[in-house]
Amino acid sequence: MSTALPSTDAKMNKIGRLRKMWRVRHAYFFLIPVFTLLGTFKYGPLLIAMQKSFFDWNGANVNRFVGFANYAKVLHDDSFLGSIDNVIALTAGALIESLTLPLLAAVLVFHIRRKRLAEWARVLFIVPLIVPSLVVIKIWTWIYDGQNGILNSLLKQIGLDGWTHAWLGESETSLWALIFYNFPWIGGIYFLIYLAGLMNIPAELFESGSLDGVNVWQRFRYLELPLIRGQIRLVSLLVIIGQLQNFELPLILTGGGPGESSLTPALYLYDRAFTYNEMGYASALGIVLFAGILLLTQAVQKLIKSSESSD
Repeated sequence: MSTALPSTDAKMNKIGRLRKMWRVRHAYFFLIPVFTLLGTFKYGPLLIAMQKSFFDWNGANVNRFVGFANYAKVLHDDSFLGSIDNVIALTAGALIESLTLPLLAAVLVFHIRRKRLAEWARVLFIVPLIVPSLVVIKIWTWIYDGQNGILNSLLKQIGLDGWTHAWLGESETSLWALIFYNFPWIGGIYFLIYLAGLMNIPAELFESGSLDGVNVWQRFRYLELPLIRGQIRLVSLLVIIGQLQNFELPLILTGGGPGESSLTPALYLYDRAFTYNEMGYASALGIVLFAGILLLTQAVQKLIKSSESSD
């Protein structure tokens, strides 16, 4: 008898939800344009890429079925495998950047007591978001310029002439230049995510902590940090996905070079498709990259959730 009740309750709840959806059925018509655009520009190209990954296809007159040959080629492509090493380094650097200084800045701004000053601080950190990313990349191209760049000029002025480099033109420094791009990495969406998480913490918890005599470090370690783990998980996933999909930054700054020292999988996919017209092989690369992103994000989610449960 007791085992039948949950089943009955579940059915009643399902019927109730269906009735509510039916009463507001006209509102769902507003979702048609959304799903139309998603199907046209997201799901449609994905399905076509999955199909064309089994073809030797140049996007025009060559369209020959080759089975899994493209995927076998991916596994033995030294350029693609080398680009994975590069993107691992870029992702590790981006995770360190996004989980440190933006979080510190958000905590400091959150604890500014003067309301007017706190509002101005938030505005100053938000302003970089309205600057187009292409403009920022071009500014950093100027900063890294080997002849008249700001970085080399600064090093010369402080007597470190031996440290100057053609930062974007040397294999030893090009990847590091991508990692340190947009230093100090604070003004951006990650800062806002952390700040929003901190602002959602109930004020009563801070009052209780102050009554218990917790210091600044204890407040951060045992109160703030555990309560913004959701935001930290979100930022980590966004960073990983963004780095695995990133191609415009190395495309504009280094072109993947010198050689292949700063080549990323997404940029390599772009080159195969639009420089060499290997659309079928590029489709296989895209499917492999999609599967890698999916598996990696799932692994990160499970890792973070397991660490939270262990605490």
